Amino acid sequence: QPDFMKNVQEANLRAIDLQIKKAKAIAEGHGMVGVNIMVALRDYAQHVRQAVESGADCIISGAGLPLHLPALVGDAKTKIAPIVSSGKAAMLILKSWDRKFHKTADFLVIEGAKAGGHLGFKKEEILSHQTQGLLDIFKDVKDVVKGFEEKYQRHIPIFVAGGIYSHEDI
Repeated sequence: QPDFMKNVQEANLRAIDLQIKKAKAIAEGHGMVGVNIMVALRDYAQHVRQAVESGADCIISGAGLPLHLPALVGDAKTKIAPIVSSGKAAMLILKSWDRKFHKTADFLVIEGAKAGGHLGFKKEEILSHQTQGLLDIFKDVKDVVKGFEEKYQRHIPIFVAGGIYSHEDI
């Protein structure tokens, strides 16, 4: 946006609106248009609300725990998905959403320590190879999700993102 340096917040909101509308036009009604909004952003709540208002089909949220995402999305049809790096994080988020908002995730995204730009692990743990592997994280998150699938009577997909470099990793 031309006025970004002078009007950061409003320029970002206009850019979110513009990019979602462009993506939806390109998609021509096929698939989903999703937005990844980091909890760590100063204007996180405003970005989520703008994405919903602009017609995002889903919001994927990490770089922190998106504990208030259901409240920000409200009753909109926009799907919500946390990014987690452990079964513990998945349980914390899903329990909180269930207790406070009577909602669960539409899907989850998991990232291991090898995902770029990851905030969920300490540098020392990564360098000393003390982090849980992606497959173990997947198993733990899947176990957590089972209880919420039963309670909400629907399948909750889990997507794996980041840290996959080879055929063996897949």
